[in-house]
Amino acid sequence: MSTTATSWLVPVRHPSPDDLELWLEEKAARGEVLNRVNAWSPLRMTFDKGEAGRYRYALERRDKPVPSLYFIARRDMGWESVGSLSNIHVWRRAYTGERPAGFIGEDLGRRAALVGIGLSVVATIALVGAVALGLIAGLTDFASPRDFWIPAAVLGVIAVGAGVAALIVGASRRAATSATSATSEEQELVRS
Repeated sequence: MSTTATSWLVPVRHPSPDDLELWLEEKAARGEVLNRVNAWSPLRMTFDKGEAGRYRYALERRDKPVPSLYFIARRDMGWESVGSLSNIHVWRRAYTGERPAGFIGEDLGRRAALVGIGLSVVATIALVGAVALGLIAGLTDFASPRDFWIPAAVLGVIAVGAGVAALIVGASRRAATSATSATSEEQELVRS
């Protein structure tokens, strides 16, 4: 029996940092624990199979060079470094009882929201450009209509791609927000 499990294209399926953290925690609860992150992790993440555990994962963006005190401070707070991908560091912490608060702010979440908004703007501009080129191609007398249809089709493809990507990022953030609020409500019920 294999002692590892593999998941492919995880950042594509969970583009929101909050959603990715929750997904990693769900995998750990099923006994598949992410113990290391390396250069191949955006394509293929490898999980060690074992006992189910409760882990809180946190992703943090940290520009380089990273001071050595950064790692010491996180370890002193009980976090274990899983690794990093460029300037995104992945941390893990075992816990019992309530899910501990992460140590990161809303930095990565805000960035994911901005990426979603940016993709929406790109999709809108590309769609308007495609429609405009399509109209010009039908009304022009000074050039061949084919000269406009190819760029219009390319802009249409860009618009669809950016729109789909924006929807995926938005859905990922919404799923993480609803899962986090549901967990918070369950913890409140247990306390009362």
